[in-house]
Amino acid sequence: MLDARKWDARYGWDLLAEHAARFDSYIAVTSPSAWAVVERFFPVPPQHLEFQQGMGKEYLDVLLPRVPDADLVLGIGGGNALDVAKIVAWKSGKPLILIPTIVSTGSIFQPLTAIRRTDTWDFQDVVSPEYVLFDYGVIRSADPRFNRAGMGECICNLANVGAWKWWDAQGLGGPAWDENAAQTTIDWVEHRAAAFSADLDEDGQPGETGIRIAAEVNRERYDLPTWHEELRHGTDHLFVTAFEWVHGREVLHSEGVALGTLISNFVYDWRFEEAKTLLESCGVAFRPRDIGCTIAEVHEVVARINELNDRLGHPKNWFHHQNLDDTTFNQIMAEIDS
Repeated sequence: MLDARKWDARYGWDLLAEHAARFDSYIAVTSPSAWAVVERFFPVPPQHLEFQQGMGKEYLDVLLPRVPDADLVLGIGGGNALDVAKIVAWKSGKPLILIPTIVSTGSIFQPLTAIRRTDTWDFQDVVSPEYVLFDYGVIRSADPRFNRAGMGECICNLANVGAWKWWDAQGLGGPAWDENAAQTTIDWVEHRAAAFSADLDEDGQPGETGIRIAAEVNRERYDLPTWHEELRHGTDHLFVTAFEWVHGREVLHSEGVALGTLISNFVYDWRFEEAKTLLESCGVAFRPRDIGCTIAEVHEVVARINELNDRLGHPKNWFHHQNLDDTTFNQIMAEIDS
């Protein structure tokens, strides 16, 4: 896997205007809302302006042949824009620059992309950018919700710890429980969440410190002792992946991860209230009504969660060994909603 810990990340005010003045031959992969924010910084228009349409294989297959030649590919916006840009740069062999306009996605420090096929998802380790550009002014012009959501990518690491503890207690194999390793991850989550929440202004928007935290947790996590495949029995990211697969539409990724984290911590009976408190302190939405889905949709995802899990060959989880009855599901939703 390409090492995102080594990517060149540039933070500052007015960075986009400074860098955009140098771009005279480029393809911009973005969204209408993101382009409306940044267009004024580009004195030279793009060779091709692509408003991304998601990571579906059929779309990507027809996109690549119609993209013209240019010296550079820019990914501007949120997770899908950045990931589509990675695919375009990878397939065309062109250098890539990522310009996040929000910090709500792990895509800012993740070389893996997930191409959506009808039956499953195809994960590809594609390309590293020349650099990732974080312009504080651009990011702070976004809806604060989209910047706070990024802390779901930090707090979700509690789900890995709780799942590991349960897995070992059940004698299901894998690495033996290590209290010190678990505490390292817990301390990291709590410290990052506290520093982020302390930096929120009266509008709930993170400042320079919070933006950097929400971004950097996405590569700091690679060094956590609980961040490797054998310990990933939680349902945090699996939930949001399965939601899109089951329903054919997306919720904001990090908010779906936050909901999946709470479901995971509840079924594994581990620090549910702490995870919920940390999400609330960071202003991360997680209740179904607040992230744009229904309880019925959540129920269907939980019922089918391992269909996609097993097709992807991911580690088994609680739902392989226990049945979630309707009474318990309703209890989970009530605790999340309270």
